Amino acid sequence: MTKQEIIDAVSQRTGVEKTATRVVLDEAISVIRENLCKGNAIYIRGLFTLAPKKRAEKIGQNISKKQAIILPAHYAPHAKFSKEVIRKMKKLPIQG
Repeated sequence: MTKQEIIDAVSQRTGVEKTATRVVLDEAISVIRENLCKGNAIYIRGLFTLAPKKRAEKIGQNISKKQAIILPAHYAPHAKFSKEVIRKMKKLPIQG
């Protein structure tokens, strides 16, 4: 589902114009992004938790040069979905 599809669905369900829905969604994404970049966790009950997670320094490989490189410690975004979402996704039929 794309951002536009989310805007269309929310607009249709709420009766709010698409332009207003777009502004609200853009601002929500902006607030989430800003807080994650400040190191704050985002908790949306019943959906997920987004939090920065510290990654330790480690040795990696530059495959093209066959050379070891040191990857410095850093933070990376981490998402943990709610038990409810995980339970519902496990019930999805396997396609293919």
